[in-house]
Amino acid sequence: MDLAAWILAIGAQQGVEAPFSPQEVAQAAFPVGLKEEPGKERWRGQIRSIRAAAIGLARQGKVEILRRGQVVDVRKPIKGLIRIRWIEPPEAG
Repeated sequence: MDLAAWILAIGAQQGVEAPFSPQEVAQAAFPVGLKEEPGKERWRGQIRSIRAAAIGLARQGKVEILRRGQVVDVRKPIKGLIRIRWIEPPEAG
């Protein structure tokens, strides 16, 4: 499963009321191995890629990016910690 799919899967599971962090996505997609040293887990190296995938999904209208609880404009650079909020797709019909 690619990173965008992980983001959407976690978002669908959490729902629209529960924003989540890129770290949560990374830990789900890249679970800690038995031989990994604390602080050097594989998932830590994926945070930038997950942020980029989340911003791409936000540009497609599938998620929102939050900073300090407020939706940010993904057309501008985003600094600092973010949260991701899933946007429920409209019902067909």
